[in-house]
Amino acid sequence: MSQVASNAQEQARWDDRRDHRRITFVADINFSSDSNFYTGFTRDISEGGVFVATYNVFPVGTVMELELQMPGTEAPVKVKGEVRWWAEANEDSDGHPGVGVRFLDLSVEDRDRINRFVAVRDSIFFDDE
Repeated sequence: MSQVASNAQEQARWDDRRDHRRITFVADINFSSDSNFYTGFTRDISEGGVFVATYNVFPVGTVMELELQMPGTEAPVKVKGEVRWWAEANEDSDGHPGVGVRFLDLSVEDRDRINRFVAVRDSIFFDDE
């Protein structure tokens, strides 16, 4: 089995285990790992983490510093995160390349800010009714 297929299966299993409601959220995001600084954009966000759309794909387990601006707030959310899965650029997929990052040290204040934002936005999931 290819690494891409294996990673897609792992991502699907991760999606099934989500503990937090996530929503579509597109915004610029800055992140750094070791001594490098990168920019990308988010695709979705929850209290538990964020998808960072970027061509700079990092190995699972990479710890990075994230900074993202929540709408309607002055101060950005600054948090450490750990790469939990990645998606490569792939012409057979309509998804973005990037990494799924779990928040590691989200402050209570930032968690509340994200939860308030998520509560008033539509979910990226829809009932089949």
